[in-house]
Amino acid sequence: MKTSAPLLALAALSLLAACGAEHTLGSQEDPFGATTWQLRAATVDGTSIPLVDGSPVTLFVDNAQVGGTAACNGYGGPIVVADGVVTIGPSLSQTEMACLADGVMDLEAAYLAALPRVTSAARDGEALVLGGDGVALRFSPQPEPATAPLIGTNWALETIVEGDTASTPAAPATLVIAADGSITGSTGCNQLFGTYDPDTGFGTLGSTKMACKDAVMAQETVVLQILGGAPTLTIDGPILTIADLDGRALVYREG
Repeated sequence: MKTSAPLLALAALSLLAACGAEHTLGSQEDPFGATTWQLRAATVDGTSIPLVDGSPVTLFVDNAQVGGTAACNGYGGPIVVADGVVTIGPSLSQTEMACLADGVMDLEAAYLAALPRVTSAARDGEALVLGGDGVALRFSPQPEPATAPLIGTNWALETIVEGDTASTPAAPATLVIAADGSITGSTGCNQLFGTYDPDTGFGTLGSTKMACKDAVMAQETVVLQILGGAPTLTIDGPILTIADLDGRALVYREG
């Protein structure tokens, strides 16, 4: 599935809506700080919402925008804190990727429905607590993720970005760069091989020649074009982003 919402950061796949007036929360009215918060407990209308290991829900505030990841997708929208009252949204933008792990999409739907009901924010020790009518969301500072090494990591393709459009892969694809510079992996259809040099980047790439469904073949074309187009490589924690000069990127996750 795809969305045309603007991405704030490809590596984090976090989305902020480009709307709302410029406003910086004052120190006396800002419980959020510059921290990225991770959801630790959620109750909506008296029902505890189960969290899912490996699918974190995060939140951060940047001036008049709130954003983060909602277990699967990036989300974003306006936030106002005035006279102690918090207003989020009411409309939030989000990417539209589908995640298949049990409970992830249910968690995402419950969280995104709860955010516009939030009316208060306060610190409880090191925690951030958001509250509203029938809503209680408790966060702690998100741990800094360990940076995965480029070499030797099995990278799994998570998102394909083309301009302002982000999409889930049509088929699983991987990338492994060995210590000797050899490349193995897959495009989603065919096996991938080639070389990589830290100074000069990717060498000539090749693949096997099986035919797959049209959507998978289209994915393969984009993968080979980006990898073969003198891209830049950026690692942020467990995320590897390979971006070309045409606004396209392959976002891989360690795993």
